[in-house]
Amino acid sequence: MRKGKQIISIFALLTCLLLSQGIRAEKDIPPNHPYIRYVGRVDVSNNDTVRYDWPGVTLTCNFSGRSIGIKLNGGAATHFNLFLDGELIDVIKAPQDTTITVKPTQRKKIHELKLIKRTEADMGMVQFMGFVLEEKGMLHPTSSPLTRRIEFIGNSITCGYGTEGKDRNEKFRPETENNYKSYAAILSRAFSAEAHFIAHSGIGLVRNYGDEKTVTEKEKTMLGRFGRTLDNGPETSWDFSRWKPDCVIINLGTNDFSTTPHPDKFTFLKGYKELLDNIRRQYGKVPVFCVVGSMIDEPCFSYVKEFTRYCRLGQKDDQVFFVGMPDNLLNHHDDLGSDWHPSYKGQQKIAKQMLTPVASVMNWDYQEIRVDSISKIKKSD
Repeated sequence: MRKGKQIISIFALLTCLLLSQGIRAEKDIPPNHPYIRYVGRVDVSNNDTVRYDWPGVTLTCNFSGRSIGIKLNGGAATHFNLFLDGELIDVIKAPQDTTITVKPTQRKKIHELKLIKRTEADMGMVQFMGFVLEEKGMLHPTSSPLTRRIEFIGNSITCGYGTEGKDRNEKFRPETENNYKSYAAILSRAFSAEAHFIAHSGIGLVRNYGDEKTVTEKEKTMLGRFGRTLDNGPETSWDFSRWKPDCVIINLGTNDFSTTPHPDKFTFLKGYKELLDNIRRQYGKVPVFCVVGSMIDEPCFSYVKEFTRYCRLGQKDDQVFFVGMPDNLLNHHDDLGSDWHPSYKGQQKIAKQMLTPVASVMNWDYQEIRVDSISKIKKSD
């Protein structure tokens, strides 16, 4: 018995040493490995595959070795930004089950790989099946997560729709959508904050873009999608205890009023209150910023401003704030990308407009240089 206990003790010691120095990888690393970090809503109910479709979802790992393979299926139109050691090295897609191999050129012991979803749910569902490492490759713990957290709830502007379009007359293509260049992602980087992007192009609070009726079926609006793990997965329910933001930024209403018939004021404000009530149930009394602009003006501007006053004065909720974008914020030539949506330059202007109110309320410092600059990004062909 004594000899058996000694063997067990030696095995336990060796295991602890390996864990402290990094895990020596098998060839295949499953997607639920503890050294893989996800930021964004992901479905982890299947041990073999992690699924997600919201824009901006990020997965990160640290590894050593000469190469790493990413086992992925993103569908025909989903695009990703691939970062290695903080530099964007490629824009990739995986239209079917494939393994994308990354070979670092820098001589470093440990490399950081980051894969960020550029596109939104309608471009496709992502299935991530894990990593493949060479025989001597290893995974290592990632750095500590950022302590600040922001949740953005919005439409195409938040998605980054058309940010890489050449001009306002260019038709949208999936290649031109880049959530990383949206005001929301820019703002989160300026504040060094983790972010969830609950956004879908064409969506409204109570009426989606182009609907022939004044009110859209609820399950198709943000009111119906907010509680989902997967944007296009009505059968999925997000566990809100998994991630709580420090503040929420809502930029909705553009699609409710950009085409006719408009919803009436009462219906729109009732929908806004329902969304706010849901946020309060899930997150408590965190600051909520209600944004209008830059693609819509009246009557949405006045309605949302009135709603925030009602919350603060009538409901005694002093953690609801109005942020209105000036109607002349964007130059209609240089600041627009595909289909008249904000280009990266336009998105930068929106982010700058929001820096001060968010910083003041949250008492957060920020790096304005992170609004004006970005890693060198390979433009899509």
